[in-house]
Amino acid sequence: MTHTLTTPRLALRQLRAADAARIQALCGNWNVARMLEVVPHPYPDGLAEDWLASRPAAWRAGAAYTFAIELSGDLVGVVSIERQDTGDHAIGYWLGEPWWGQGLMSEAVARAIAFARDELTLDKLTSAYFSDNPASGRIQEKQGFRVIGHGHLPCEARGGDVAATFTELHLTGAC
Repeated sequence: MTHTLTTPRLALRQLRAADAARIQALCGNWNVARMLEVVPHPYPDGLAEDWLASRPAAWRAGAAYTFAIELSGDLVGVVSIERQDTGDHAIGYWLGEPWWGQGLMSEAVARAIAFARDELTLDKLTSAYFSDNPASGRIQEKQGFRVIGHGHLPCEARGGDVAATFTELHLTGAC
């Protein structure tokens, strides 16, 4: 099973077992890990392999559609659309620090949103970002997400709850 999405600069492809070392290296960066809910720091050996092994079944079950973000053939981040316990679908993403500030994540998120709307035929996406990560908020704002609340989310790397902003995007035009 292969599914690749493209943008002018990027390829969003399904993950492979061979991506493990690259994911560990990029997510092992404190500046990346501290902005994600379930990524520990330091990033332990074997975690990326275990996570990657779970992705094909999650895709087949419709539970998670996870894409490697490639720039010039190199994995630079990940974007995922995952079904939540509430039945909603959430978009999440991370980008390796060397590629921050280049508009790459905005491009990847826009393409993933189009996939969610056009291929998954979803009506809505939810998301959240830590309040001390305004860059993530700007990415969502550019795509039309609106703030629906504030609260806290767990952050494994930081070892506790962190202030967060919750957002949603209606994909069908109905709010």
